[in-house]
Amino acid sequence: MSTRELFTTSFQSPYVSLDLLSYVKSGQVTPFQILNEVIMPDFQYHISKDKQFLTEYDDKHKSSSSTNSEEDDSSGYLQTLEKIQSDLIYIGKACGRLKQWEDDVNDAIRELVLQSLDDAFKERTEKHENSTKTKFLHNKLDKVLKIISSLKESLQLPSVNLNSESLRLSMTRAEDNLHHSLAELQDVNSHNITEESSVFKETEAAYTGLNETRRRCFLCFSVFPENAIIKKKVLVHWWVGEESIDEKMANEFFKEFAEKGLIKPVYKKRRPSADSCTMDPSTRYAVIRLAEKAQFINFNTDGNPTENFTCSRWECLVKTEEGSSILELPFHLKQENVRSMINVNEPDLEFRPDWFSKMKNVRVLQLGRWQSSAEHLIQVEDSDFLKGLKNMRHLRYLSLRGVSGITELPAAVCKLSNLRILNLNGCLDLEKIPQGIGSLKNLTHLDMYECYLISHMPKGLALLSQLQVLKGFVIDEPRPAGGGSQPCKLADLSSLQHLRKLSIHVDVNKMSDAVERELISLADFENLRSLSISWSRLYGHRKPPPLKRRLTNKLSSLSKLKSTKSSLSSMPRVSPSTPSVSPSRRVLLEKLNLHYFPDSKIPDGLMQSKLDELKKLHISGGKLSDLRHREQCQWNVKVLRLKFLGELQMDWPSLQELFPKLNYLEICECPKLSSMPCDHEGVWEQADSKQEEASNTNHH
Repeated sequence: MSTRELFTTSFQSPYVSLDLLSYVKSGQVTPFQILNEVIMPDFQYHISKDKQFLTEYDDKHKSSSSTNSEEDDSSGYLQTLEKIQSDLIYIGKACGRLKQWEDDVNDAIRELVLQSLDDAFKERTEKHENSTKTKFLHNKLDKVLKIISSLKESLQLPSVNLNSESLRLSMTRAEDNLHHSLAELQDVNSHNITEESSVFKETEAAYTGLNETRRRCFLCFSVFPENAIIKKKVLVHWWVGEESIDEKMANEFFKEFAEKGLIKPVYKKRRPSADSCTMDPSTRYAVIRLAEKAQFINFNTDGNPTENFTCSRWECLVKTEEGSSILELPFHLKQENVRSMINVNEPDLEFRPDWFSKMKNVRVLQLGRWQSSAEHLIQVEDSDFLKGLKNMRHLRYLSLRGVSGITELPAAVCKLSNLRILNLNGCLDLEKIPQGIGSLKNLTHLDMYECYLISHMPKGLALLSQLQVLKGFVIDEPRPAGGGSQPCKLADLSSLQHLRKLSIHVDVNKMSDAVERELISLADFENLRSLSISWSRLYGHRKPPPLKRRLTNKLSSLSKLKSTKSSLSSMPRVSPSTPSVSPSRRVLLEKLNLHYFPDSKIPDGLMQSKLDELKKLHISGGKLSDLRHREQCQWNVKVLRLKFLGELQMDWPSLQELFPKLNYLEICECPKLSSMPCDHEGVWEQADSKQEEASNTNHH
């Protein structure tokens, strides 16, 4: 199917702007094929309509005696239209010979798409009289001419006939220069990078200026694939486990690498802080050379980690066309030498239990996925090898994120006396946490988010005196006398003095007075800074499958998870409870997330006057229709994100009145919010606020 056939239906539809908006928001690079076969015809369609209107308008007023300057200028704008159409034809032909220059002109093409989108939207939603229609077209043509001229300039071509000798010579020289530049670029972005190249020297100089701990942390970037988007949290946790540093210092390392230009922060939309990063291919290959010299990791000729583990203590699990690196481990590696093991792309964890249990000196086990997308599946057929964890007394960081097939975390985990970080996020088959988890006295981070089969929390959680971050806490109803051990209550955690970040799940099928009292106990969490509460009926209701899931079943499970939003949106209305604040206490929350809130109004228990430190508010899904409460107090919130709120109704002046300190607003699928000044990404930000907010984020 051709590109034109692929887009035919949507681009002939009167709702073309929605298709263009979806294309722009995808962030993909614009190939010239799409420019010529999709965007150009659509844009020329709107131009032809404008030309027809101006021609009729010009003919009508030639015989009139009007001296209005706007009417007299209509013929001039017809000439502008002719110039635009001529330039479009020129650009289309030129693009056929300049496909290698896509990156250089992509920004200009995106502006063209946005202009076409804006034109189509206004034509559908606005009705114009002749006079206002003329003003609209004049403004539109001025903007279009500016964009088209910018696009021509980006192509760096002279305005001469395409068949002329001068253009042929210019094109030949341009192609020669382009091939020369590409050859130089290929030399940099390949495994043949030399230590004499400027890229290597600059990277080496920055590397040499780091202390020993920072150098080892910097070399960790070498194991990730080219152009990978890496979550900051993955790196920070690795460094905390590897180098015996705390999270604050690890975050400082990340910031320092970004300031030196060694990595590029990746911002989601235009949010003031970045939670991910990437690295230029040329810098990455320089880092690979440095990592090889330091015997940090071994790489093949393509710059990918290999299963040759003979001279390194930092090992990677890599799946290649030749097979799995796990199968080679017993033959190439002495278990006692392993310091860190990172799963780069291995989907099947088939460790031999007797081999795995001998890694007595390992500090970091990143066995789960590091990628953000749940489409990167990892599974185990038999989790017995995890019993070998009991011998890993030096282990500080264990990640099983996204690993399916683990139904129960072995009691051996409770022997990890030095464990700081335990990540179980997205372990879809995990049913329970061992009761002895309270013995992990050094644990600071426990992530059980999206572990949907866990129905209650073990009492031992209340003994984790160093816990700072707890995600996925499930509130369960008290059990009747004689019904087994009682689950951990939310109130039991109030004694954890270091707990600063907490996420809670509330089952809407179990809403009761006891559950409401649990939420009210949040008033006793004096040091809590970030709170997330989710209401749903996902947790603890699926029975485990009789056999281990195969890959096809896992894909089915992921499809069900993707439909969570639509299923939760149909939840019945109930009267939930949110944290109530004792008059004698002052809640210091800085960030509050409410997901799938099942009532229509903010409850009285959530008093903005008691949340005067709140800076970030995120509300996603549910039945909320009003952000006010009975006292009509204003929020001190600076960052507000509203998503999938089909019932929320408010205009921009009312929102500003309720949030007078707002400097960042993000809206997604809230159809009843009107006159919001958000751009095509659903974002509004106050001028000069991003730098201030980023500074505050880094400070905290």
